[in-house]
Amino acid sequence: MANDIIKKYIGKNCKIIIGSFGTTVIGKIVEVNENWIEVETKKGKELINADFVQNIKVK
Repeated sequence: MANDIIKKYIGKNCKIIIGSFGTTVIGKIVEVNENWIEVETKKGKELINADFVQNIKVK
């Protein structure tokens, strides 16, 4: 269910806060597949486990 909400943001630049330390990833959400979010950042592509996402802010 939560992944359906995240899929609405595919193609948008977002700030994603993950983990208990508040690690931030800034980039464009490329794909949401099962429990993984693929994000294109300035440094390349990153995969984020959706279980650890605390906040997503559309920029």
